[in-house]
Amino acid sequence: MKKLLLILLAAILLTGCSDNEKDTASDSSKEIENSDALSKNEDKDEERVYQIGETAVITSDIYEFDYEVTVSDFNLTTEVDGDTIEEFVIGADETNRFAVVDVTIKNISEEEIIPNRQFSANLGGKEDLGGITSYNEYFPEGDEILEPGEEVKGHLVYSTTSDYSDTFILKYEISTDEETHFILPNPEL
Repeated sequence: MKKLLLILLAAILLTGCSDNEKDTASDSSKEIENSDALSKNEDKDEERVYQIGETAVITSDIYEFDYEVTVSDFNLTTEVDGDTIEEFVIGADETNRFAVVDVTIKNISEEEIIPNRQFSANLGGKEDLGGITSYNEYFPEGDEILEPGEEVKGHLVYSTTSDYSDTFILKYEISTDEETHFILPNPEL
């Protein structure tokens, strides 16, 4: 009788341990799945970071159309289209600059778009969550209707200082799942 009781007790303990191992294995596989999902999300984020010369395909979060953006150049200057930084910024000093980003925007959707009205690009430092928007008067081409398949070239202009950041970030679709960044090294550092 004692042997039977010991065998039953051992069986119960083994069953309990076995179930616990299954739970542990199940929890481990869930952790691995969650880790994989996080890695995929991080990869998605990494895929949305581009350099000068690369083309990003972006989906408008609000209007749900696709467009391409290529940044071809970035510079800091004291004059744009005949305007000097001193005329533009009251009390400008030797560090004030126009930040000029040369872009090509292509409409790859099946509907017409007007870039300056339907999306914008914010410029900030690498630590900034947001950024500032461009002055549309320097990109009048962006006010024109862009038919499917058409592209427009121009420059986005911002005001900043030469020592603001060692790396600037141009951000499209800011604060959405489609947020896309272009890394722009400070040409004066």
